[in-house]
Amino acid sequence: MTKNFIDLFCGAGGLSLGFERAGYKCVGAIDISKACINTHKLNFPDCVSINSDISKIKPNKFKEKIGNKKIHLIIGGPPCPTFSTIGHAKIKSVKSKKNSNFTLFEDDRNFLFKNYFNYIEYFQPDHFIMENVPNFITKYNGSIFTQTKNMVEKLGYKILNENNLIFNAADYGVPQTRKRMILIGTKIKRFKYNIPEIKYFSEDNLFSKNQKYLTVKDAISDLPKITDNWRIDECEYSKSNNLNNYQKKMRAKTNGTVKNNICRMTNERAKRVFKHMKQGSKYMDLPKKIRNILPFREDIFHDRLKRLVYNKPSWTVIAHIGMDGYMYIHPTETRTLSVREAARLQSFPDDFVFLGTQMETYHQVGNAVPVILAETIAKSLIKNSS
Repeated sequence: MTKNFIDLFCGAGGLSLGFERAGYKCVGAIDISKACINTHKLNFPDCVSINSDISKIKPNKFKEKIGNKKIHLIIGGPPCPTFSTIGHAKIKSVKSKKNSNFTLFEDDRNFLFKNYFNYIEYFQPDHFIMENVPNFITKYNGSIFTQTKNMVEKLGYKILNENNLIFNAADYGVPQTRKRMILIGTKIKRFKYNIPEIKYFSEDNLFSKNQKYLTVKDAISDLPKITDNWRIDECEYSKSNNLNNYQKKMRAKTNGTVKNNICRMTNERAKRVFKHMKQGSKYMDLPKKIRNILPFREDIFHDRLKRLVYNKPSWTVIAHIGMDGYMYIHPTETRTLSVREAARLQSFPDDFVFLGTQMETYHQVGNAVPVILAETIAKSLIKNSS
């Protein structure tokens, strides 16, 4: 029997796609971003994808919208500004910043977090998956995680992977070193769960018999060659022979062309600086006279510009790539990454198309959970359920 799930705060659908690939069925999703929901609708045509603030749709109304289906699983990553590192840069007035007695569920700014658990309480799924930043575990001296665990237990669930909460996407075949906290919960008594086996290791581990981490070159070297003024949305691949397994997997459902392979225009001063940057170098590695071409506050923006390394995994792709992309300069070309190249680093297949403005599509990619990591978690859950 196919097991249904709903994706709360679904974004473009990285989690959704990973779980569908593993055999689950996405029957409902919700996100406040119209562009995200347009992308989700396009790529999950059988799902009821809802563009709304989750706080304005009670669980019973959501159930009506998706057709009163039985929900076996809830997935999602509720944003919580009071413990996000980036959020604190914006919310400087948080009085409880150093307060170990910080009360998670009584702070109105965390209403989205509370909504997530309200949906779990209402639908009573067999399992739930909650994704967030690693900082979730240690923030406020661990009080957030403790309160979350207490809420989980109060609802009749238990955390299956309490001792293994952090997953590095690179360990599971994603060409990006991206660490995420993934909490796996169940209400099934005596449910036995095994953490997915790590299959990829850094090249520094000389004794590993497993495969080395996938690299930026592994991920993007077959994509169409472009310049920053390229504005043809769909074009042919630059190569079709001698593809590696990752590239074959990304292209499995395409017809020889790919969309979204467009990058933003880069101003001439930035391009002059890019030309002086070696792979792996950052802004403060440059001589002062080169930095003066495109000056930034050096006490804050020491890594404002970074050029990716072809023979290593990418560093974490974040939503800021939607602003200027300077932290994701192409390893060999005088431009930043295209939307499709960033999507490849997030393990989105090429038939997954992103809708919206250029900034919106970059944001969708940067905010997503890597598809292959999501698929790995989903398969481990199904395997232990059988």
